[in-house]
Amino acid sequence: MPVTRRQVIAGAGAIASAQACKPEAGDTAAVEEASVEHIVFVMMENRSYDHFLGAMTLLEGRDDLDGLGAEMSNPDASGSAVTVYRNETDCQDPDPHHGWNSSHEQFNDGANDGFVIDYGGPGVMQYMTRDDLPITWALADEYTVCDRYFCSVMGPTWPNRFYGHCGTSDGMTGNDFPEGGSYDLPHVWGKLAEAGVSAQYYFSDLPFTILMTGANDPDNLRFFEDFVRDAELGRLPAVSWVDPGFGFNDDHPPHHVAMGQEFLAAVYKALANSPQWKKILLVITYDEHGGFFDHVPPPTTDDDHAADGFDQLGFRVPTLCIGPWVKQGAVCTVFNHASWLRYVCDTHGIEPWTKRIAAATSIAECLDLDRMNRNEPLEPIELPGFDYDDDSVPEACYGQGVFGPPPPAEAAPAGPPSPHARSPVGVTEPWHGVFAAVYREENRLAEWRALRRWIHDYVRGKPQVPFKRG
Repeated sequence: MPVTRRQVIAGAGAIASAQACKPEAGDTAAVEEASVEHIVFVMMENRSYDHFLGAMTLLEGRDDLDGLGAEMSNPDASGSAVTVYRNETDCQDPDPHHGWNSSHEQFNDGANDGFVIDYGGPGVMQYMTRDDLPITWALADEYTVCDRYFCSVMGPTWPNRFYGHCGTSDGMTGNDFPEGGSYDLPHVWGKLAEAGVSAQYYFSDLPFTILMTGANDPDNLRFFEDFVRDAELGRLPAVSWVDPGFGFNDDHPPHHVAMGQEFLAAVYKALANSPQWKKILLVITYDEHGGFFDHVPPPTTDDDHAADGFDQLGFRVPTLCIGPWVKQGAVCTVFNHASWLRYVCDTHGIEPWTKRIAAATSIAECLDLDRMNRNEPLEPIELPGFDYDDDSVPEACYGQGVFGPPPPAEAAPAGPPSPHARSPVGVTEPWHGVFAAVYREENRLAEWRALRRWIHDYVRGKPQVPFKRG
């Protein structure tokens, strides 16, 4: 079912009255229906709003954004102030702490002054610039910047990604492997299937949905290359989730941010070239802040596990809403990862299945009702050219990510080699085969490099070299 201007207005008075951070022109009578029929959701990894977008205020005067000020700082262990400063590294290592306990120490009851002490150094106060993130900043220039989009959990990757798929982590605070092989939680993929809504999960190297019972129908899993082809051929489903490569281009430190920029450029190019462009809403967000500084204390919300601290949202993450019908500039409405699920529920007549989803404000507030009323879609923009030496990216910029670093070889049990030898301690039997595949480093690194080259060439309009998966 498409989302039309009339449905958006009828669906919630809050949506009709929502404004960007600066007032906009009033709505007028409908001339012709404009609609959104396809939502594409992209979740990158481990960067905060101020780290990626804050310098648009500091360096370029974007006063519609609540970004960085030159005086913003955190104390170090001696009490000396460490102010924000220009990024000095492409592959951040060591990875800043972003677990449940560390994130709460960084939060410090709303003071947001524990980042440097928790990290043990100044690196978390770095900010990126347009030179570092030319694609992200170009998209932020043209489309919606969600100025108050907070990750769902003040903690690490897995709980936040579960909120994106399930509207809850069921009380999970860490990246904990399921005892039975997967978590048996209601998820958006099951709800969409029950409602008869077309949906697809696209992944680059490893599907996060393997952690969820009933979310791995082979017909519902496709590679990133398939997303590009489906978009350009105009055959995207109503709902798509697109994941980056968790081993190289998801922006999780130590991954080189240029690889993440290429990935986002490829996503945008595929949609801009699609005959479905005028019916698309693209949301790009990050799972959590990754331990990097953000100055805005996150608010609380309703949640089924509020008594265990899950009413507390995590820090702001860089989030853009992109497409022909979005508002241009900042939207200061509070969102979290359940906001896209609320959009899906409202659009397809699905009852919100958790308190978090029910309490969330739909991402539909980023739609420009006035432009939809006038039937004046934004045309795709030409992305800025950028380049970097692919072959110079060191191996240190690959690996780790969502499923963690490979367990050290010395942790393997003594005796003959086993396909389970590199499986993390405590991982249950169903996961052994997964980790045996993930941690064949020599094969995985070659596949990552091949996919990176494929994306690199696609973004630049060069002939793409086919490569073999698996």
